Amino acid sequence: MAVKRVTKKQSNRVTKKVEVIPEMVVPVVPQKSLTEKAAPFMMLALVVMAFMLGLMWNKLQGAPAGPMKFADKLVAYAKDLKLDTKKFKKCMEVGKKSVVDSDTAQGAQSGVNGTPAFFINGRLVSGAQPFSEFKKIIDEELTGGQNKVTDPRVKVELGNAPTQGKSDAPVVVIEFSDFQCPFCSRALPTVKQVLSEYKDKVLFAYKHFPLTQIHPLAQKAAEASECARDQGKFWEFHDQLFATQQEWSSLQ
Repeated sequence: MAVKRVTKKQSNRVTKKVEVIPEMVVPVVPQKSLTEKAAPFMMLALVVMAFMLGLMWNKLQGAPAGPMKFADKLVAYAKDLKLDTKKFKKCMEVGKKSVVDSDTAQGAQSGVNGTPAFFINGRLVSGAQPFSEFKKIIDEELTGGQNKVTDPRVKVELGNAPTQGKSDAPVVVIEFSDFQCPFCSRALPTVKQVLSEYKDKVLFAYKHFPLTQIHPLAQKAAEASECARDQGKFWEFHDQLFATQQEWSSLQ
């Protein structure tokens, strides 16, 4: 509010002089409530809590905090198959390179230059051929074709390869394969059909032939299957690797 100030002169007549003093306007600053003041700190606390809960959840689930690596995936498969993961990890540290390399060298000497490659009583079948192609050759072998067919035969030693079927079966099928090869995974249903239809008439053996120049994870996948074999689970690990091939092929 403006204030009027009055003065008097030393005379017979009183003269009023009015001086107007401008009113001072003081801005009103709104006061923040306690909740508003604490909001930034509350948000920060929530973010930290969410981060910590995420870490705890990952730990409880047995999952790594960052992107899963190929080695971790192999251990996860071993765990799923009820293997002793400590023994599995130790085996992977030592490695099974000599076993895999021996198979690869044998395949190269036998004329294998790609995967999958099958030898049916020594007769080479290259690629993921349909069941009908396997049936034709197996039937020929079962009906005396081994004495009639003029196809070149390669003597491939069975060695210590993992097998399915009776050891004295009249037909021996040896596959050279690569766990990261998409054509090999496509051939797996055909192999299972052969075993299902011919049962004890066929002995099936698996040998490693990782094409490491184009499949960088194939070598370690092969070694992992041999580590699983040490615990009696080669074929289960074999099937798992092929069934989940797209899942692990892009890992590092």
